[in-house]
Amino acid sequence: MLIPFREPGLFNVTLNTTEDCNLRCTYCYEVHKRRRTLSMEDAKAFIGHILTDPDPAGLLDDPDPVFRKAYQKGLVVDFIGGDSFMDVPFLDEICSYTLAKVMTTDTPNAKNWRGKLHFSISTNGTLFSEQARRFCEKYKDLLLVGISLDGCPEIHDANRVFSDGSGSMQSIIRHWPWYKKTFPIQSMQTKSTANRQSIPYLYDSLVYLHEQLGLRYINQNFIMEDTGCTQTDYDELDRQMEKCTAYVLEHRDDLFWSMLSKEQFGYAHLSTGPDWDCTGHCGSGAMPALSVDGRIYPCIRWLPHTQIDKAEFIVGTAKEGFTHKENFLRVREGAYRSNCSLDEKCRTCEVESACSYCIGGCYSEFGEFRRTTYICEITKLLVKWARRYWDEYNRLEGLEPIDWAVEAMEKGNRHGIQSIKQ
Repeated sequence: MLIPFREPGLFNVTLNTTEDCNLRCTYCYEVHKRRRTLSMEDAKAFIGHILTDPDPAGLLDDPDPVFRKAYQKGLVVDFIGGDSFMDVPFLDEICSYTLAKVMTTDTPNAKNWRGKLHFSISTNGTLFSEQARRFCEKYKDLLLVGISLDGCPEIHDANRVFSDGSGSMQSIIRHWPWYKKTFPIQSMQTKSTANRQSIPYLYDSLVYLHEQLGLRYINQNFIMEDTGCTQTDYDELDRQMEKCTAYVLEHRDDLFWSMLSKEQFGYAHLSTGPDWDCTGHCGSGAMPALSVDGRIYPCIRWLPHTQIDKAEFIVGTAKEGFTHKENFLRVREGAYRSNCSLDEKCRTCEVESACSYCIGGCYSEFGEFRRTTYICEITKLLVKWARRYWDEYNRLEGLEPIDWAVEAMEKGNRHGIQSIKQ
């Protein structure tokens, strides 16, 4: 299997430019979307605080070296909706403004980010109007544009639909040749979401994305909310994973599929060792996100329109800056596996480290830092097939077999000890 793209650990900030979207995806976690948009005044003020505050997210004293070094690595300004391509002129103006401010602001961070600035947009891929395409071409050397694709048309068009219930795949395919030409690297990868309805289509989706759309890096995960899966679904997932494993083995020289990740699933281990007390599953608490109402939150999953119940983890405002940085740390520490794994089954699970959770989504559901456990059985199956894949991969490549128990614990200990030493 191909080696996955590695995130360089840049400092990521997000502008929620609009809550409006032209799709009505069945599993969308933005449960309170309205037709509200971010003001340009608040957007520019937010960028100003990012550039002038020496430690905007309170990361300089964090024990995790990834967080602590994020400012040094560079800056990513991320735009989300809804779908941010609903308002292209807004994107154009704020990109131009940010570039100018980085070049003219006389602070250590701003100076460091000259030549290390990127913009990022995650989109549903249906809004590439002529105006949007011109914008992308204008900033393509600085811009990362990722399109969400859930798989073959049958499941993509069932999950990612317009307001009239029609599917969105054909609207994406219409501009796919342009997308591949404009973004040749990014068009080889996608972020794909799976739910219960996706399970019977996993193999067909993998083949479609790889052979029809030319994707080579498929980052796919199940939703972390309640999937509603039954034993019948798990049995079907087992069958689909067997077929997918054989397919990835056949295409091991030109395909990465995150569902067979050695790092996440192969090396899954029990909730012991130093990494248990100092690692979570994401960057929540380190990625300031500006909401349409001008308030700043610890990451996008704490924005008000994503919360079932109101969670007031505000870290500041566009007007006043980062006035409550303590909430960044509250979220980062609350997300540690040892702190949010309140259920005994998590604390005794032999593959606990592989089980993903979104701490913002968890807090939205429970009103406390308690990890959700809806994907336990799914994770166990992914661990099973990831290990089978890598066992067979090593056999085919003439490599030494892997002692998973030893390797997994050593990996966890190395990660944890590194963080503790730091």
